[in-house]
Amino acid sequence: MRLVVVGGVAAGTKAASRARRVDPEVEITVYQEEPEPSISECGLPYLLSGMVESRDRLVARTPEKFAEQGIEMKVRHRVEKVLPDTRKLFVRDLATGGTFEDSYDRLVIATGASAVMPPIPGADLDGIFEFRFLTDADEVMRHTKERRPAKAVIVGGGYIGLEVAENLCRIGMEVALIEGEDRVALAYGPEVSERVEAELERNGVDIFTGERVEAFVGDGRVRAVKFGEGQVEADLVILGVGVKPSVELAREAGAEIGATGAIRVDKGMKTNLPDVWAAGDCVETTNLVSGEPSWVPLGDTANQMGRVAGTNAATGEDTLEFPGVLGTGIFQVYDLGVGKTGLSEKDAEAAGYETVSAGVEARDRAGYYPGAEKVFLKLIADAGTGRILGAEAAGSGADKLTDICATAIWGGLSYPDLVNIDLAYSPPFGPALSPVIQAATILSGKFDRAREGVRASE
Repeated sequence: MRLVVVGGVAAGTKAASRARRVDPEVEITVYQEEPEPSISECGLPYLLSGMVESRDRLVARTPEKFAEQGIEMKVRHRVEKVLPDTRKLFVRDLATGGTFEDSYDRLVIATGASAVMPPIPGADLDGIFEFRFLTDADEVMRHTKERRPAKAVIVGGGYIGLEVAENLCRIGMEVALIEGEDRVALAYGPEVSERVEAELERNGVDIFTGERVEAFVGDGRVRAVKFGEGQVEADLVILGVGVKPSVELAREAGAEIGATGAIRVDKGMKTNLPDVWAAGDCVETTNLVSGEPSWVPLGDTANQMGRVAGTNAATGEDTLEFPGVLGTGIFQVYDLGVGKTGLSEKDAEAAGYETVSAGVEARDRAGYYPGAEKVFLKLIADAGTGRILGAEAAGSGADKLTDICATAIWGGLSYPDLVNIDLAYSPPFGPALSPVIQAATILSGKFDRAREGVRASE
């Protein structure tokens, strides 16, 4: 049996490796468009500042390592067409420009996501970069070494933009961040966004929210970014306005595209095409809180999907299932950890829930213990049942709080469960009552008024 995997980053390499473990005899070829496979793309911003000292640290496995596993890894090869009726595919060798035909018995599509490129005048000026792949980071680092830019502008206030802003600041650049919406970190509530903006500004990042970039100004090289009534100087621009699922190959092959714009699959990661599975950032799944289709392009989720797709492609059966996601995510801006899981208040209400929420600003350890720092936590509950729908955390220990809440939501717990939950306590590790318990206790006090839509801010 011959298995072909299209895409060689998180989901694709996990699918190939898992298929090899399940079936030592299967013939496996992976086509990867970029020069390296198995790239830890989440680490790219930290390469800019030297926090990750070498690009090689971000390449988990080389083609030679895959070969030792019995997996043929063909980098710089782009699959341009899939014909599911004949199980043929057409591949372009990007090194030579030549094309050739290949065949498969079973196929895994793991084409990932690509950067959104806004149609802004001047976007082709030298010094303007997307920031999605290792090759993008290579180009930015080459530019900073050769041109010595002093003023950087980041377009977009999501995960990528925020992390890049910090890391360019760390190497001495003046950094401005422009966000079209009224606040950064839009996936979070305003309480968290305010804390993120304050941390950036405290460290010297200029933030412009509610501003749309109108043009990039320059004379061959970018010199400034124009927005609204203002303009900010720049000799380096990073576009971080978001990503979109790369589904063109699958769509042209006849794969069904879901409501989110990503490939629709069943719980076994199988598409509507015969013997074709899909996994990773190109795929939509189910939000386990709302039950609605969800597209969550994150590395951990891609790995989990790849494991299921690879197993099932190897066996030809629904051996494993991927249940769905909560949308758990986390990032760091300087000393501020920022995490979320489940639904935000906005998303919960859009899904038809009436919500009640509670926020608490606590300490990450006993208040008298040296080094105790602030951390904010918000819990969001269903006003009708008390079930926890979502949580957001910002500050020291946000990762721990986010993971506790993710586990609670996964288990279907409600606020009374969290009021009495038995968590570890010792002064170096947390206060006597965890912020989770504190927030749940506040929810308990509010719950008789929850049907009035009382929120933590009120």
